[in-house]
Amino acid sequence: MTDTTKDAEILKDLTAISRYIEGKMKRFFNKEDSDTTRVYYVPADTTILWIDDLSAAPTSIKIDQDADGTCEVTLTTDDYELYPVNATLEPEPRPFMAIALTPWGDESYFSKGERVEVTGKFGWPAVPEAVKRATIHLTAILRMETARATRRIPELGDTIEASPEAQGIIRQLLDRYKRRWFN
Repeated sequence: MTDTTKDAEILKDLTAISRYIEGKMKRFFNKEDSDTTRVYYVPADTTILWIDDLSAAPTSIKIDQDADGTCEVTLTTDDYELYPVNATLEPEPRPFMAIALTPWGDESYFSKGERVEVTGKFGWPAVPEAVKRATIHLTAILRMETARATRRIPELGDTIEASPEAQGIIRQLLDRYKRRWFN
């Protein structure tokens, strides 16, 4: 389209579709610009702690082992590995989703109920091309601006669910990108 009169409206629809996809996938594909600290509570004694998507190695990981609200133990890079190990080296870089304590480190396991603070940039290293393209195609279906559109239903979810083509796009994204929790 060369006409810019509807740009604001199209941007709202692109944003709505983007949030819809993120909700379906149970993850956010953007990346935080600066470090933030997220707090996790260990659900059971374990050597692996599942975390939100982390786009790069964390700045710090700290553990509150005596439940006083202060994280006394700061893990060194020898204490843990990030999983999947080669996530950022794949052709389509993926985020790290877990912290695994190493047998050669100083900490042997996370104890149930411990508070763990992870500081870093959360999100994906880059928005996957498939997610970008799906957002554009689903927005065109929502706006009835493509041959893939079938019928107009006002609600976002109902519009996507009414179109077999849109359902196929969502199904393919779910197969590849849906967040699966293991805790």
